[in-house]
Amino acid sequence: MQNRLGTTIAAISTPRGKGGIAVIRISGPDAVSVASAMFTPKFGGSLIDAPARRAIFGTIFDSSGNPCDEGMVTVFRAPASFTGEDSAEIACHGGVAVTSEVYMSALAHGAVQAGPGEFTRRAFINGKMSLTEAEAVGLLIDADTKERMQLSGGAVRGNVSRAIERIAEDLLSVMTALYAAIDYPEEDVGDDGEREIGNTLKKSADKVSALLSTYKTGKAISDGVRSVICGRPNVGKSSLFNLMTGEDSAIVTSIAGTTRDILRETVSFGGVTLRLSDTAGIHRSDDTVEKMGIDRANREIEGAELVIAVFDGSEGLTDEDRDLVKTLSTLTQPKIAVINKTDIGTNMKRDELELIEQVSTRVVYVCAALDNTNGQELEAAVSEIFGSDKIDLRSDAIIWDVRQREKLEKAYISLTKAATAIENGDPIDCVCTLAEDAMAALNETDGRGVEERIVNEIFARFCVGK
Repeated sequence: MQNRLGTTIAAISTPRGKGGIAVIRISGPDAVSVASAMFTPKFGGSLIDAPARRAIFGTIFDSSGNPCDEGMVTVFRAPASFTGEDSAEIACHGGVAVTSEVYMSALAHGAVQAGPGEFTRRAFINGKMSLTEAEAVGLLIDADTKERMQLSGGAVRGNVSRAIERIAEDLLSVMTALYAAIDYPEEDVGDDGEREIGNTLKKSADKVSALLSTYKTGKAISDGVRSVICGRPNVGKSSLFNLMTGEDSAIVTSIAGTTRDILRETVSFGGVTLRLSDTAGIHRSDDTVEKMGIDRANREIEGAELVIAVFDGSEGLTDEDRDLVKTLSTLTQPKIAVINKTDIGTNMKRDELELIEQVSTRVVYVCAALDNTNGQELEAAVSEIFGSDKIDLRSDAIIWDVRQREKLEKAYISLTKAATAIENGDPIDCVCTLAEDAMAALNETDGRGVEERIVNEIFARFCVGK
């Protein structure tokens, strides 16, 4: 997207379709003039002279100058607006035709159609928010679980930006000392000075490492974890699927092999987002349809980021159970073994349980068929594996995007090398170059000095009107 800061843009910011109200957003140097040309306040005067951040009731006119609706207009004066520019928001009735008519009127009176994410892009360019905060706005709009909402809400409020800024401030003090040593070589920083610089570099690297450690949890919330429920027929996979989704999504009967195709649901579970698949029972079969389902189940297991293997705890391991245990032993992704049907009683032998424990990340005991709190142990296992039990989504700095991770990894590598260099007595200018590389990576993480191509890619994911 080319730089269009000199233009005035408009878009429908509420979802398309019939609703109680709709909002048309206008932003740019002529935003108030455009809104004034298509709106007359009910009690006289003009929007040009209207006070900022006060809703004004009046008549809205279409592109031909005819009244088309009554509504409210709120004017925001630069720089005290979302975009940092003069802006106006028109709230009209939410009918499809009237919303379109009001929007077309804005275009007819001088505004141009906004591109995807262009309002947020302008907020970023005008310094109203950092790049991580802008990315979080997009995540917040798409949030469909409480955890996604809390993760993005914390980032919008600046949790990540403040953490990066604090690291950058510490690094800046180091770079100031290094620049002074380079400019005035006769003024030796001394052993104490080098130790202080080295300690600051190490502490900064530790802080970056702490941020990087949150990526697993952040990604598990924002993107979701590809998760598969597997096991032989009639061990209770579908009952567990229903327990985890909170709905009767899968058919549950005493007849083995009920599930043949893959059932999929996205669910908030254990503080993260699971993209959950319920698969056909894995066993030896000559039935063509069953074999297709089993093949699909095996492919799901291979591609999963979390494998939930279900065993019937009321009886000993069968040959098919042992085949599954062998499969689990070859997998590198986290594996939770669920010992089901605990209401009947656990009749597995100790050596059988130990065999399962050896190939599993966690082992939990449930009765999936009963609608009670049996899922709590499984939730705790998921939470522990993905680290959601150790963070506060509302207040902690948590990264979730691969771009953020890549930039922070660059900063960590440079900081670690810089700390090692000064400890080894390497030339100050070498240490300074590494510190500069780390600072550049931190700045790119939060949008300072980032390539325009990257900015374009980020905002292209946004909807029009945001």
